[in-house]
Amino acid sequence: EANVWQNLHHPNILPFLGLTTLDSVTYLVSPWMDNGDLLAYVKKDPHADCLKLLLQIAKGVEYLHTFDPVVVHGDLKAANILITSKGEARIADFGLAHGLVEGGSSSGNHSTAWKYGGNARWQAPEVIKATTDEEAKRTTKSDMFAFGRVITEQAYTQDVPFANLSAILAIANLVASGKLPPRPTDAAVIARGLDDRMWGLIKDCCRKRPSSRPTAGDVVRKLQTALEVRDGGRRPLLIRAFAG
Repeated sequence: EANVWQNLHHPNILPFLGLTTLDSVTYLVSPWMDNGDLLAYVKKDPHADCLKLLLQIAKGVEYLHTFDPVVVHGDLKAANILITSKGEARIADFGLAHGLVEGGSSSGNHSTAWKYGGNARWQAPEVIKATTDEEAKRTTKSDMFAFGRVITEQAYTQDVPFANLSAILAIANLVASGKLPPRPTDAAVIARGLDDRMWGLIKDCCRKRPSSRPTAGDVVRKLQTALEVRDGGRRPLLIRAFAG
């Protein structure tokens, strides 16, 4: 984890400060994040700017996917995204992260934990169905699938995907078949911004075929446009207020 993490420097990646050993146990050290993880933050702050947070996360993922060599996070979910005292998102927990060398193969050896790590609620169908190490390899496309799940849990439902199910095998079967969590219809969820366009982005990220999913750069551009449209719609009100 430290080998990957120590080389990453971006406003939306949790900084790596170093290693320390206490009682013969080695710990990775990072700054303390006052607001905890993403899901806890949006639950306690009803005014959290979900769209801006999603854009920040997408920028962090884009940085990883355009790094040299490409870095695949492998375990993207709200619990692994921490929030600063200023309300900014930072991607953390690089325990399943790995670099991709030319040709798309993973660099280094991987443990059993890497092959079977993660949780079916966020893992892509191709990872769920994997029977070999090669098939189980996380990719930028499986990261984008997980990002689609993050949109759902963080910004809108404020709960984990398939929250109504507790049996991991049942969840894994649904994911493997390409089943999406049901679209929320609650008025509060819609008010937080889950419109047709955002639901469409979730569906795009969570497509069963990996090659059909958008890149992180695609998602950054879509979210940036959505943010500009939203904030642009507010400007006339401000202008009128000052004019009055």
